[in-house]
Amino acid sequence: MPKLITGILAHVDAGKTTLSESLLYKCGVIRTLGRVDTKDAFLDHNPIERQRGITIFSKQANLSEAITLIDTPGHVDFSAEMERTLSVLDCAILLINASNGIQSHTRTLWNLLESYQIPTVIFVNKMDLPDTNRERLLAKLQKGLSAGVVDFSHGCISGADFNEQISGLDDALLGKYLEGYVPDRNDISRLVSERKLFPCIFGSALKLDGVDDLLDVLGTYFTVPQMGDEFGALVYKISTDHQGNRLTHLKVTGGTLKAKEFLGEEKINEIRQYNGEKFEQVSEVGAGELCTVSGLKESFAGKAYGSARHVADYKLEPALIYAVNIPDGLDTTRMLQILRKLEDELPEIHVSYSEQEHEIHLMLMGVVQTEVIKNILQERYGIEVTFGEGRIAYKETILEPVVGVGHYEPLKHYAEVHLKMSPLPCGSGLHFVCNLSVEELDTNWQRLILTHLQEKTHVGVLTGSPITDMEIEIIAGRNHLKHTEGGDFRQSTYRAIRQGLMGAKSILLEPIYAYEAVVPNLCVGRFMADLNKMHGTCTLDETTEEFSTLRGRVPVATMQNYLNDLRAYTKGQGVLSMVVCGYEPCHNQDEVLTTRGYNPDADMDNPSSSIFCAHGAGFLVPWNMVKEYQDIK
Repeated sequence: MPKLITGILAHVDAGKTTLSESLLYKCGVIRTLGRVDTKDAFLDHNPIERQRGITIFSKQANLSEAITLIDTPGHVDFSAEMERTLSVLDCAILLINASNGIQSHTRTLWNLLESYQIPTVIFVNKMDLPDTNRERLLAKLQKGLSAGVVDFSHGCISGADFNEQISGLDDALLGKYLEGYVPDRNDISRLVSERKLFPCIFGSALKLDGVDDLLDVLGTYFTVPQMGDEFGALVYKISTDHQGNRLTHLKVTGGTLKAKEFLGEEKINEIRQYNGEKFEQVSEVGAGELCTVSGLKESFAGKAYGSARHVADYKLEPALIYAVNIPDGLDTTRMLQILRKLEDELPEIHVSYSEQEHEIHLMLMGVVQTEVIKNILQERYGIEVTFGEGRIAYKETILEPVVGVGHYEPLKHYAEVHLKMSPLPCGSGLHFVCNLSVEELDTNWQRLILTHLQEKTHVGVLTGSPITDMEIEIIAGRNHLKHTEGGDFRQSTYRAIRQGLMGAKSILLEPIYAYEAVVPNLCVGRFMADLNKMHGTCTLDETTEEFSTLRGRVPVATMQNYLNDLRAYTKGQGVLSMVVCGYEPCHNQDEVLTTRGYNPDADMDNPSSSIFCAHGAGFLVPWNMVKEYQDIK
């Protein structure tokens, strides 16, 4: 029987672990309530989590025969782990701290839920604290998130006002309501599934207030999506158990998955179903259920099997690059192998080796994540590493369309590829397109080129940073009946991208924070002046007798170390929360290019030249002469 897969999402310190414990307790899964401070929470069983008092890894528990709960990290340093769970959720519980309201990370979570189209219930926690006002908070949620936020707390799901609110969210329902119709459970359930209605519960997880209401709303108005009979499965997480086994966590999206079956070309050894730290082995899992399988080596987060849809890209990315300081006596190659294994579990870290700097680099969300990785390496491998100071992770894109040509023809090899690269709006990522006919290039070769476009992180020519925000279209390709091998198209595809970029108008993009600051009124002028110097934007959102709330966007590079300054001049009263919200054109491109000193011609891993053949031997043609030699005119 399919279960409703629900996840709890929250800004750190909103009380997420407390709510998870309360739900488990109310459903009879645990007999006593665990706490973060006493290090006995049911789902925070990892030693690192208990030591730090925060959720780092997503985990699941069965609330009932009908509902499975996924607990996700709240700290922004581990938000990529949280996002990977969204692809398998049927619904979400967005937890909000009544004292803090909508914070920067809350807005990020809300936008992600919109992007993934996940029906959502809101739980406003810590209503037992002083100075919390339900009507004022509800109005803020309706203004800041959606007009569809409606109070579903005990005693509120009835009456003319409630029915009018619900009916006003849908034109067809409103028409019927004006004729005397009263919305029923099916109407509410439909509006919830269409994300027009967001039930809201006010309560206190610590005092178990509102938890029953939350469970009632989940059981009454949230439904499991229809599943097909055709087999499908979607991977959302990779982990390692205590014995060192590689585990693949997935959701069966259709049909049935059985032990000892093949997923793709790999055989499953066993199927586990976890409930907190414990699991049981099962022989099969049906559509709509989560499970964990062993035996797969080629799986990764986002990978789809069968009829499931592949997750093309994740929205949340690290904004900082850290160099790994390897301990004496440890070979760099060995360290890379270990970190590549860790990258399976934390794909956002993007392990790389810089030939120019002779360093291993990781992309990380922040300082807390560096500490966690240190702990993992010490615990699993007995290796003590340190990290250099974090530096900004830039990206690159182009301003105008350009065509790149790659030709690879050493003796007895042949492939030529032409790619058109066109700029897209900020935040679009990379889109790959092919509209060639079979007469122009066989379908198998077209698919192979698309695979090569997708399989690698292609880098730009300004700083060697990843490229983004462009459409890359295959506009021509040629093979040789006798001499073309698959690897030939890999070489020509990679070279076509670099050749095009070398002649393009490229620009540098930098990561941007969305921030929220609460500062004493006497310090607002200082804060706004600082934001102007940091090339940020600033909007006064709310003012009370003592404090003002300001929001805006600012480069990560300029605000990265600002929190200490804020605390100093506000005498500890200032509060600042930040979350990376995307990339924008770099405010100091020339300065960054000078500092980086990247030479694209010296990057042997990303050549822009092509190889042609004459008189039985291959010869190198530099990027600016390739089009004079190309075969496809």
